[in-house]
Amino acid sequence: MVVISINLLLPKLVPPTLPDNDSLFRAQLEAFAKSLENSPRTIYESPFEKKSYKSFEDKQPQTELFTFDPNTLDSTGFVRLGLKPYVAKNIVNYRLKGGKFKTPDDFSKIYGINPDYFEVLKPYIKITSIATPEVKQTTSQEPVYIDLNRCDTTELKMLRGIGSTRAKQIVNYRKRLGGFSSPEQLLELRNFPEELYTELQPYLSATTDSIKPILVNKATVEKLKNHPYINFYQAKAIYELRRSKEGLHSLDELKSLPEFTPEELNKLAPYLDFREIKYSYKRR
Repeated sequence: MVVISINLLLPKLVPPTLPDNDSLFRAQLEAFAKSLENSPRTIYESPFEKKSYKSFEDKQPQTELFTFDPNTLDSTGFVRLGLKPYVAKNIVNYRLKGGKFKTPDDFSKIYGINPDYFEVLKPYIKITSIATPEVKQTTSQEPVYIDLNRCDTTELKMLRGIGSTRAKQIVNYRKRLGGFSSPEQLLELRNFPEELYTELQPYLSATTDSIKPILVNKATVEKLKNHPYINFYQAKAIYELRRSKEGLHSLDELKSLPEFTPEELNKLAPYLDFREIKYSYKRR
């Protein structure tokens, strides 16, 4: 464009005939015009052109369909299959928590898997093994025996099938209870498999001498209802009965309360301490 403009303007700027003393000026103008014609042209392209997007897409991982076992494939393999990284993470986390894929349809229950794409993957799912939770195991072949009221999370993780999440869950529930009165209370934990308890039961114990019971004649309604076996109405009933009798002396006194069934009282018995606490009640 610049070259064309100069060629159009040059005849107007320079007369057809110049004096001899201007011949040098004409030669310089002609040399300048030729230099513009021969100079390489710089082409600027927008970074937003379609070609730029294409080059970005070329760098994305290519989807590859292959036979896989969802119980053993790693997260990189799931991404190669065309699943999003967060979906691959969900699968691995599910297995770390003890989850197992027993049938191809179980794989579709993972959060984030598109139902339509699952139908694409389903023919490639071949379950040849059942995954076990990736937890720390003892190097010794001797069985590990655990006292549920004296162990910490590190010791719990020595048990087959108990990872970090379940170990913390057990310790937290022990604090709420005041201690385990029986290993069977593990089944009260959310999503604790009965088959896992059956496998671990021979190696578990719960020494009741370390249970920390509630001081019934001192506890507030708030303290009482915080126990897993006592709801608000039951806590209030105990508190009111205690006030009316100016103290309670045994579990038998709670049998008069309609808020409790005999089974609930038997379950609660290890967690109540009826030691006498002196109160000074103000009478109006």
